[in-house]
Amino acid sequence: MPHLGQRTTRAALFSGLALAGTTPAAAQTAEDYQALRRKVEELQQQLDAVQRALDATRPPAQPTPVAAAAPAPATRPSSQDPLPRPAGTPSITAQGGTSSVPSGYGFRIGDTSFRIAGFVKGDLIFSRYGNGDTATNPLGRELSLPQSIPVGGRRSGILTDASAKQSRIAFQTATPVGTRTLTTLIEADFQVAPAVSGGERALNPYSFGLRRAVAGYGGFAMGQDWSNFQYVAALPETADFVGVTDGTVLVRQMLLRYSRPIGGGWTASASIENPETVSAMAGATALSDNDDDSIPDLTGQLLWTGKGASLSVTGLFRSMRVDPATARPAVTTQGYGISLAGTAPLPTGKGDDIRFMMTGGRGIGRYVGVNVAPDVVYEMANDRLVPVSLIAGFAGMRHFWTGTLRSTWMGSFQRVWNPASASPLSTRQVWDTAINLFLSPLPRLDMGVEARLSHRELANGASGTLERLHFTVKQGF
Repeated sequence: MPHLGQRTTRAALFSGLALAGTTPAAAQTAEDYQALRRKVEELQQQLDAVQRALDATRPPAQPTPVAAAAPAPATRPSSQDPLPRPAGTPSITAQGGTSSVPSGYGFRIGDTSFRIAGFVKGDLIFSRYGNGDTATNPLGRELSLPQSIPVGGRRSGILTDASAKQSRIAFQTATPVGTRTLTTLIEADFQVAPAVSGGERALNPYSFGLRRAVAGYGGFAMGQDWSNFQYVAALPETADFVGVTDGTVLVRQMLLRYSRPIGGGWTASASIENPETVSAMAGATALSDNDDDSIPDLTGQLLWTGKGASLSVTGLFRSMRVDPATARPAVTTQGYGISLAGTAPLPTGKGDDIRFMMTGGRGIGRYVGVNVAPDVVYEMANDRLVPVSLIAGFAGMRHFWTGTLRSTWMGSFQRVWNPASASPLSTRQVWDTAINLFLSPLPRLDMGVEARLSHRELANGASGTLERLHFTVKQGF
């Protein structure tokens, strides 16, 4: 039986021939009609032969097996950007980003590939302080900063804050130059400072601020980026801006870095970075940025990655300098630090993992926990700088309940050994713990809730606590 397509073809041919026969130039006779009919039948036979040949080359249809529904595989957050980044530069998802990045290169102009990415993030935060209240619009109300917890007062009421200022945008390029690729990354958000006074009355304006601006070629990278002393990929997933602020190295600054693979999954890198000494006067708590340094900070890192795990060992050396702005000459001292961090998968087959960091040293206060402690204490009576020693760390464990539902527990701390000349109101130790639940019902859409408890203790023994419930929605693009 002819196929419907064959009958349609034959009808079309007859129709065309019939129309052609209606013209005055075509004298239609019975013989002409029969000749045309035989020609059409020959053409149809040729089409049928072609159709049979095509059908013979197709494999026979296989019945679709019906199997029991398998559980959805755990979706591991991806830190791989579609475009190459400057050497040693962390992904845009490494700190506070969405659980995955979109595929594709964006668009191309000439030889340069462009990509725009980022996310829109909305936060609703309920906070209650156990030992005092805070000033209007403090930064500690928007992100976890245990050193900002008040002490010595009465229990506060529940304080509510909401904003979208952690929304972020990043712009990347990649251009072939010679045998290598010239790469750039510019990243910015609105989390640069507390809201202006009165800003929440009507318009809620926030300042757009630079996070990173770095260019790379070969193994070199130059610009403002995460410090080479920090291993950003170890940070756990959190509703907060950082989540483990007091226990992590956290610095973005101008640097020149060189990275080179050395085999066996290891990469070595070294950098010179912008110096800045943060000091406190003997007996005072206020921190001062001195801007008197003359020698860049030096860092080195050994990073191993393989089998879904990673291990980072970093070192830091600093020459710190403070000019007392008196008849006395500037005073200097040295600081150093070491940090061990990494990630490791758990043998659950679900994508579960652990993340950790441990950091210690002297004179590294500005690098750890957003200055829980100063780098140095300046003793005017002795005209000297005393480096402040500290140790800090965090650990986090993530568990996937389903392919789109997951939780992370995290805990962090910092212990400071203040010199005898420091103020009794200086922070001696802080700790923080949190647990969250995240759902990703759609690609790059993360919805989460996080409960947090933080504690701060001063050198004189006074202490304060913070209880926080944080809701967040984050849509990446």
